Amino acid sequence: MAQPTTVPGSVTWSIDMRTDASGHSDPVIQAHIAVPKRHLTAVLTLERNADTSASASHLIELSFKIAPGFKGGGIYSLQSMSMKATESDRGDILIAVPAKVTDNLYMLALNDLPEARARNLELLERQWIDLPIFYQDGKRALLTLEKGAAGERVFNQAIHTWAANDLAGTAQ
Repeated sequence: MAQPTTVPGSVTWSIDMRTDASGHSDPVIQAHIAVPKRHLTAVLTLERNADTSASASHLIELSFKIAPGFKGGGIYSLQSMSMKATESDRGDILIAVPAKVTDNLYMLALNDLPEARARNLELLERQWIDLPIFYQDGKRALLTLEKGAAGERVFNQAIHTWAANDLAGTAQ
């Protein structure tokens, strides 16, 4: 078995506000990810679910952009997202249902049951994120992201606003 290879990349965290049809604003967490050596970029978004027909508390979307001739042949699947306290931790998987939307667009719908929602929000406070990716050629990769100070501020602001909106009765 081949030894894992570490390939450096970068992540830039930001927060955007989206307004629904009824005029309520809600924060959306965004991570812009670049792994230049692999000719891979991605955008991760995390937002509170506003669709009452879907039983998900939050939606995570991961959109990949890969260069032509990408060594792995493309992204085959993304099945989960783990949150870790430190880079070397195993982490705990968010309670979610994965879905492949298109070849390069994946979604995780976080479970909306009260216990699962509380657990997921607790996990989202951790500093590190693992995203296990499977390539079309059968190989796999682990995309590991650190929040750092900027990511921590973004997550804290979003989670605080989501909680305040829930208390104000603006949750969908």
